[in-house]
Order: sequence, then structure tokens, then C-alpha cells
Amino acid sequence: MGRPRVTAGRGRPVTFDEPAQAEFLRLVASGVRIGEAADKLGVSRRTPTQLKTRDRGFAERLAAAKTAGSVARIPHGTPGGYNNHGCRRPCCRAEATAARAAHRDTTRDDRTAQVHPLPVVQPRTATTKFSVLADVS
Repeated sequence: MGRPRVTAGRGRPVTFDEPAQAEFLRLVASGVRIGEAADKLGVSRRTPTQLKTRDRGFAERLAAAKTAGSVARIPHGTPGGYNNHGCRRPCCRAEATAARAAHRDTTRDDRTAQVHPLPVVQPRTATTKFSVLADVS
């Protein structure tokens, strides 16, 4: 006879439908990481990744959202973008190189190091409770 027909309303309801996908992509484009965006929508962290492998259109929109999110999340054009966030774009590399060069120039001019004296710990005179009581009175 063949397979029985599946009627509407049967099976697991879809949780990652078009409106949820649009909200997910909006969150990712605003700088939220993929796992955090999935958590906010109440779907598994694997759901967007699995959909990306099945749906080429969603994969392209996700790649664009990730690029936009990277721009929003990382301070590009600063030494911190290169050093702290691992961005290897030319603008971040150039700023980090300039900051290193400026730092090296200032350390070459000042050859004397600043020495901060360490505090000297004074030995305790009272080591037992009886000597403490004797010091108090």
C-alpha cells in the first residue's frame, strides 16, 4: 500500500521557523555569538549549524551576519583588535605594529628602570597568646 500520509499537526513542531531564523540572524549580525543567540531563542546550539549544512540560502545569510557581527563586536583599527581579539585584518595589524613601534621607541630613550622598593615585613614579637597578653598590659 505504501507509506501512510502524515496529517497536519502530527510530529514535533518546528521551533526554528522563518521568524526565528530572521531573529537569530539579526542577533548574530549585531555582535552576539552563535551559541548565545541560539540560547536566547530557546533552540539548541546545533540547530543553526545543522540548518546551515542543509540550506544554502541560510548558510549565505549566516556568513553575512557573522561578518557583520565581527565588525560590531571587535574594535577594528585598534591595537586591541589585534592583540586582544585576534583580528588579523590589515587595519588591526597596522595599528598594532604602530603601537609596538611607539612602545619600543619610548623604552629605548629611557634606559633606567623604575625600581619600586618592596615593603619590609617586620617580624612579630608576640608569638604566643601569653606574650600577646603581656604586650597589652
